[in-house]
Order: sequence, then structure tokens, then C-alpha cells
Amino acid sequence: MKLEKPYTVIRKLSDIFNSRQKRNIKLLFIVFLFTSFFQVAGVASVFPFINLVMNPGVINENQLLHRIYEFFDFQSADRFIIFTGAAMFVLIVLSNVVIAFSIWVKTRFVMGFNHTLSRQLLSVYLSKPYSFFLNRNSTEMGKNILAEVNTLTAYMLMPLFDLVIHSFIIASMIVFLFFVDPLTTAVALIVIGGAYVIINASVKKKLKKFGYRRLEANRGRFKTTSEALSGVKTTKVFGREQYFVSQYSRHSYVFARLNVYEQVIGELPKYLLETVAFGGIIILMLVVTFSRGGSSDVIPFVSLFAFAGYRMMPALHKIYFSLNRIYSNHAILDTLHRDMYQAEIKLPKSMKALPFTSKITLKDITFWYPNTEHPVLHDISVTIRKNTSVGFVGTTGSGKTTLIDIIMGLLVPQQGEMKVDDTVLSPDNIRGWQCSIGYVPQDIFLCDDTISRNIAFGLDEGDIDMGKVKKASEIAALSNFIEEELPEGYDTVIGERGIRLSGGQRQR
Repeated sequence: MKLEKPYTVIRKLSDIFNSRQKRNIKLLFIVFLFTSFFQVAGVASVFPFINLVMNPGVINENQLLHRIYEFFDFQSADRFIIFTGAAMFVLIVLSNVVIAFSIWVKTRFVMGFNHTLSRQLLSVYLSKPYSFFLNRNSTEMGKNILAEVNTLTAYMLMPLFDLVIHSFIIASMIVFLFFVDPLTTAVALIVIGGAYVIINASVKKKLKKFGYRRLEANRGRFKTTSEALSGVKTTKVFGREQYFVSQYSRHSYVFARLNVYEQVIGELPKYLLETVAFGGIIILMLVVTFSRGGSSDVIPFVSLFAFAGYRMMPALHKIYFSLNRIYSNHAILDTLHRDMYQAEIKLPKSMKALPFTSKITLKDITFWYPNTEHPVLHDISVTIRKNTSVGFVGTTGSGKTTLIDIIMGLLVPQQGEMKVDDTVLSPDNIRGWQCSIGYVPQDIFLCDDTISRNIAFGLDEGDIDMGKVKKASEIAALSNFIEEELPEGYDTVIGERGIRLSGGQRQR
């Protein structure tokens, strides 16, 4: 699979975000900045506190500490040390509260985006013309709405925000430590940061490649499952259960194996880099101890770097893990971006039925499907008068169903026109024409719902007129069956695709 390069991850996400979400992201970044500030403040408080414990005389040596001591009128160094320790504890607790708040805000935004994106994607698909669905698998579209949107938000958007917030924290920590000791900070940054960069560069391309393969495997899982369960009657009659199990197993095995690779690649460096980091802290303690002659100044200095390392290691690992998630789920972003970007959502609005008093006229209709060499219909002209019955007869593939789809306004011919009385059908009035017709397809579609809701298809409960429902069932010669043979009458749930009804009852 060739990896796409025209857009970065940020650019593609920006195309998908709406204006309100972009404003909320700016507010999120402000929260992340405050989080990084409090994290650094919590670490910075360690150095003066430990230094004060080791040498109370620093109160008179440090101007800031001396001013605080004088301002609150402390009577002894011990009380001031207790006050400083309590202040440091409160600051650390506050920094944890702030990061917990940032996690809540981030999660709330991501889950809200999950809802919005899945709803928009469903709207995009439903706004497409009928011809769009001739070349797209419905299972794949359902998978995109229900599974891939969730994967995008949980395994790409959430890691992206984690990457940002922990990058802020790491950057703030590094700036602070540079002020304390530039040389030690630079050495630690080169050793630990270099290890992360080398490992990340070595797995980046593989994770992207495996992400595309995993997307294909997941598509195969959904497709096989849908086909097996939708055609269960035929499957059992012909004894083909094992075929579908084998097909599913093949895709599922690849999907599981690639997920294992992603998880392992994300976790293993954690232990290696923890070893490097804490080994470096031990070396730092020894070097500083010997270089400074074992003075008491060493303990606050080393404690500061140790506590900073303790805070930074989870952030570094989160950055690395987030990058891996983003790389491996790039294929999902490409897929959803393709369907969402520049998609104009125009769901049909309710219209008044188009008047029909005399005849339907099709003149010089020519139609061919995409990617085909020959037209299915060529220069077809037909007149159908009102209150007459007309049947279309022809061999398989001669275009009977296509002609019906054109009459219903589902397909638009490349040449010719259709009139209802003297009105030419166009995109502006096709919805009104569809409000005037009824349709019984060859393949009956029914919802797993009550009979009344299936008859009043697509209406909210409060909009259903039971008088019209009963009138329709009488016209279809179905009212006796519903009212006399079904204990729950029109409230009877008919099962998925009307499985509890006979074929004739489903058609009626």
C-alpha cells in the first residue's frame, strides 16, 4: 500500500474539524500550558525545600526566602521549614489537580468529537446520490461510522493531545533545568532524547505500513461477518458455515497480529529508557558527589534532577507511545478524510407531493453505469398514463431495474428527460415526485421494529398517524392478519428484516 504524503496529520484533522471545535482546541492548548506550568512549579519547589532542610542558614542567604520569612513574621527556622514543606505539598497536589482537569477537558472534547464526526459521516453518506452506493460497500461505510471513527478519536486524536500536553511539560522542564545546570541538562537531553529519536525513526515507516494492512484486515472482518449473518438462511441450507468462519479467521488473525506488533513496539522502549534514565541519575549523583567533594549542596541538586526525571519519564514515554499510535492509525485518518473533506451535506428536505394528473413521459433516455463501456439503456422513450398498469419485460441485464430506478428519480440519465405531466424532473423537484409514489422492491427492506413503525417508515413516534397506518394496511390486505392473529397488533416487533413474517406478508 502506497502511503499518502500530500497532507500532514494536522492538516487533515483541520479539514475535518468544524469552526467551533477549532475554537475549543485553542482553549485546550491554554489549559495544557497551565498544566505544564504547574508541573514545573511542583518540581521547582523541591530544590529550595530540600536545600532549606539541609541548611537552614540559607534563609538569610536567599533574598526571596528571607523576604517570605520576614513577611509572615516567622519566629524560628523550624516553623519556616514546616511552612515551606506544606506549601510544596499543596503546590504538588494543585499540579496534579490541574493535570486531572486537563485530562477531563481533553476527554470530553474527544468524546464530543466522536459523536459529531460519526453523525456527520452518516449525514455525508446519506446525502450522496443513489449512484454513489452502487460502488461502495455498505458494510465498509457502517464500519467507518461505528468503528473507525471511534478508533480515530481513541487512538489518534487522544494520543495527539497527549503528545501536545506532554511536549509542553517536557519543554518547560528542560527550560527550567537549563537555568539550574545547563551542562547536566544538555547531556541528559542528548542521551535520553537521542535514544527516543533513534527508536522512533526505526519504527515510524513500519507502523504506517502496518496501519494500512490492519485497516484492510478490519474491513475483511466486518465484511465477512455481515455476509455470514445477513445470508444465514442460505448459509445453513448449503452448509457453508465453515467457509465464513475460515474467511473471518484469516482476516482476524492478521488484524490481531498487527495489533500485537503495535502494542509491543509501544511498550518495550519504556523499560529500556527507564534503565537509561535511572542509570544516568545514579551516574549523575556519583559525578556530582566527587566533583563537589561530597558537600551538602549535592543532595538538593541531585534530588531536583531525580524528581524532575521522575516527572519527565512518564511524559517522554507518553510522547513516544502517542507518536506510535498516530503513525499506525494514519490509514484511518486518510479514509475518513477522503469521505469527509469538502463533502457538501445536503439531506433532502420534506416537500409537497408533485401533482400527477395525466402521464409520465420518458424521452430519449440513455444511461450507463460508471466504469462501463456500453449503456444499459439507449434512446428509450416511454409514455405511462395514469390509472394504467404497465409491465417491463426483457432478458436479464436488459435494464428493467435501471429504468424503474430512473422513473423513481434514484438514477439520473446522461441523456434524455423525464416529465410528470408537463413538468420536467430536475434535482429541484425530484423530492416532490418521490413523495407522490409508492415502491415495493424485489428485496424487501424492513426494520427490526414494530409493524406500525415499518408502515410509517422514517417518522418519529409522535408524527405517526395510526389512522393512516390502519388505512394503508387495509389497502394492502394486511389488516385482518395484524388485528386478528397478532396479540400485540400494530405494536408487534417483526424482527430483523421481518424474519418473523412470511415473504408475502413482508411485501404487503
